[in-house]
Amino acid sequence: MIRVKPASGPCHGQTSGPGPALRLAILGDSSAAGFGAPDHAGALAGRLAEALATRLGRAVSWRVSARGGATARTAAGLLPGLTDPAAGWRPEVVLIVVGVNDTTRLRRPAAFQRDVARLVVAVRDHLRSPVPVLLAGLPPMHRFPGLPAPARLLLGAHARRLDRRLAALAASAATAGLAGESPALHHLPVGDLPLDQPGLFAPDGFHPAPAAYQVWGSLLADQVAPLLV
Repeated sequence: MIRVKPASGPCHGQTSGPGPALRLAILGDSSAAGFGAPDHAGALAGRLAEALATRLGRAVSWRVSARGGATARTAAGLLPGLTDPAAGWRPEVVLIVVGVNDTTRLRRPAAFQRDVARLVVAVRDHLRSPVPVLLAGLPPMHRFPGLPAPARLLLGAHARRLDRRLAALAASAATAGLAGESPALHHLPVGDLPLDQPGLFAPDGFHPAPAAYQVWGSLLADQVAPLLV
């Protein structure tokens, strides 16, 4: 199998635009780490930040803490990267990108939901703040060309099961929030990715190419922007 590398260069940056900048942190797996893109500006963080800046009419300051192979259980080890104490930088909103590795490991849906719920709590405990948390929806793995046909069907179905658990977790938090008991938690479905277009997959047929990060970042920004105004 062809191997691709994570995005190189700084794991933080800022878009142009008027201030004060929205502070966005992204926590998660290889997609959050920009595998398949040359740098983070052309990966999920940079593309989402640029799209959000356009929609919000303000600068977006972003930071990534991610690692290939991370699962909902192991991503807690990446929490220190969400902040920059030396610069006094702390996120106002956190996007969590996990689930693909849980899918390939066939993590049980109920266990996955518990793992994500604990991760959300760990994020807020680490930041000592009830920041809004966004859960990126799982991609359509049944359409990944790098997976053999039988595995594509199996993993695609399991990814959909895990994604439903993300939606259920966010819905339960919203219900609790109506009673004033829970801060914001939102599930962001991946939506209709045009995966039939050429050039959207990295050479391994598994990770996004830069063009896919641009499409995905735009789709996420469409959902995130209304939550932040």
